[in-house]
Amino acid sequence: MKNRLRRAGRPSLSRTCLILVVLLILGAIRLSPATASGPLPEAGPYPYVPGEVLIGWQPESGEVPQGAPPKGFSTERASVGWQAATGILEARTGLTVLDAQPYYGIARLSAPPGQEQAEIARLSALPWIEYAEPNYIAYAADTYPNDPDIGKEWNMRRVYAPAAWDLTMGSYSLVVAVVDSGIDLNHPEFAGRILPGWDYVWGDNDPNDENNHGTHVSGILAATANNEIGVAGLAPNVKILPLKVLDAAGNGNHYNISQAIRRAADYGAPIINLSLQTLAPSDTLHNAVIYAANDRGCLMVAAAGNCAQGGLNCNFTINPEIYPAAYPEVFTVAASDHYDDWASYSSYNDHVDLAAPGGTPPDPIWSTVRMSQGGYGHEYGTSMAAPLASAAAALVWTYRPAAPRLEITGILKQAADKVGAYAYDVNGRNPYFGYGRLNIGRAARLAYPPSLNPSPSGAQYFLLGGPVGQASGRVSLTNPSAQSVAWQASVLQGADWLKLSPSSGSGVASFSAPGSLSFEVGPTALSPGQYPGLIRVSYNDPPSGFDIPVQLQVAATLYRAFIPQATNGYFGANWYDPLPGGQALALGNNSVVRVPLPFPVSFYGQTYYASIWVSDNGIALFTEDATAGAFNPTNCIPSAARPNNAFYVLWHDWRPDLGGQVFAHQPDNDTFVVTWHQVVRPGTVPHSFQLVLTRDGRVLFQYQVVGSPLEGTIGIENFDGTLAQQVLCNGAGRPVRSGDALLMNPAVPW
Repeated sequence: MKNRLRRAGRPSLSRTCLILVVLLILGAIRLSPATASGPLPEAGPYPYVPGEVLIGWQPESGEVPQGAPPKGFSTERASVGWQAATGILEARTGLTVLDAQPYYGIARLSAPPGQEQAEIARLSALPWIEYAEPNYIAYAADTYPNDPDIGKEWNMRRVYAPAAWDLTMGSYSLVVAVVDSGIDLNHPEFAGRILPGWDYVWGDNDPNDENNHGTHVSGILAATANNEIGVAGLAPNVKILPLKVLDAAGNGNHYNISQAIRRAADYGAPIINLSLQTLAPSDTLHNAVIYAANDRGCLMVAAAGNCAQGGLNCNFTINPEIYPAAYPEVFTVAASDHYDDWASYSSYNDHVDLAAPGGTPPDPIWSTVRMSQGGYGHEYGTSMAAPLASAAAALVWTYRPAAPRLEITGILKQAADKVGAYAYDVNGRNPYFGYGRLNIGRAARLAYPPSLNPSPSGAQYFLLGGPVGQASGRVSLTNPSAQSVAWQASVLQGADWLKLSPSSGSGVASFSAPGSLSFEVGPTALSPGQYPGLIRVSYNDPPSGFDIPVQLQVAATLYRAFIPQATNGYFGANWYDPLPGGQALALGNNSVVRVPLPFPVSFYGQTYYASIWVSDNGIALFTEDATAGAFNPTNCIPSAARPNNAFYVLWHDWRPDLGGQVFAHQPDNDTFVVTWHQVVRPGTVPHSFQLVLTRDGRVLFQYQVVGSPLEGTIGIENFDGTLAQQVLCNGAGRPVRSGDALLMNPAVPW
């Protein structure tokens, strides 16, 4: 309570001056002084805090007692080192010491208002002074939109956050320092993850946000996920260290910012987010950056600035140099828009490392704001881009906890998408996007430890005995990492009837390019019986391996069992619209593409599958080897002929070259949908139908628009064509009309 009364009644000198004269970055609005205090003082072209100067010296020089390193965020200044240093500084400079950090060799001194430049010149002449400079003003690097109803977290989708969240939401032990306007300490989106921070504006341990900017930035970075309220930050598990350096108007000064950077580094925060900008180069600020980066190994992520078009807070200069973004030790982030174009306000320069969504006036970023302001709101600017990069670094660091900062930023650069209208140079960068737009989905995969897994994990085959018993098989070798794994395969058991295809003895697999192991089952003749086989796959980086069992059953006679349909399974379709969020599959005429499944799917009691092969011909299959017959839609089911292990949603020779598109999308966490949208054949109307898989095992076929009479095959079939549920084949069977839905039952009868 005392702190609040003190704030209301006795603000500090610097606080009072800031309220009266500093600039506020609110679009192109300039606030006039509330009293007749005169114009904002400038050192050259840059505004600064009146009545203050900053000095720096080598703390090891012995000119001033160095003292002990600061401990935590205490207001206690009674240490012998601080007292001795203050007395010596005042005696040697003739100025009152407002604050000093002798361990770092920096101090903030009082100077007569209007005499700052004269004092700086006098102090600079002293032989033990490394530098003397004004306490320059810095600003929040964002602007505020006029239309609060546009957009909801499109920025997360644009950087492929869901793909990263499939792997990690960050480590609870990792700390990100947010040097900003503080944070709403009572916001439910940060419950249990705010560390004790510091308020450099008021000089106490209450960094509560008075502006919204720091809370908005923190929400983009680390708002809680899966709590059924509000938004999710990109790294929702990390802890936040709030260091308040910007006041209620969104303004701060170099001394406080440098203090916060050093304290964050000493605290052990590996990532420091700096969503703020200043035009003034400063030894005080740069030395703090150097200390954090080089001495403490911190990754500092800074907003590139909002001065590409000039304006009030840009000294009415087109694209001036912005700090701390311009310092080489900082990872600088520019802003892109919803459509991967350059955000026209975003400062551009050779020091830009990366771009991330920052929004635009008609399409801003939705995140947290103070609860007193409704809890959620829109802002746009490079301030909104920087925390995405900070959060991305936190997710990558989860898998590389011992990595130095340059390795982390190297992964972010390598994973970036080369988007935008501007060409990239021979080094893969340009001044607007740096190395490209952030892709945390790819970056997380690059950081993820490589491994190899078979899909499916085994294979079963049924053959007729005699001279024609033979089949081929294929197993996909998946790797969750974007780092490639080289593998080798050999047959350990069943070599007399199980053969690897000549080209399948070895290969390379990554997340985007799985390996493929092909083999052949059965010579020209085998006696009836069961034949166990085993294929071993090994890889060296990291050293590991696994076995793939192959079970062969040979019988003199093939028996087929049809699964009866207990009810007609008809009801109205609950159509899932694949537009606009669906993923368009790159399917040409008579082709297939592998699509990962968001949850494991069991089919006819067999292996839980992690991916599915989708064809343009209205069929989806669980194993790639079964796709061989997908392009000749003639036979009814069940049949031992390929394809097998499939959903025949509406199997026919559709022609994507004549129109239509196939989409895959996930409308919610428990549903996965493949949609054949307005596909056609010569002389037919466009057909739209879809396959719906749910986490609880249900399988739906849905038909929005189909021809009458309907041609093609509808049904499901197990891996070897001995079990099936057929609805329609070549015009024979149950009628299916537009608006119908079928509940399929891929279960064994025993």
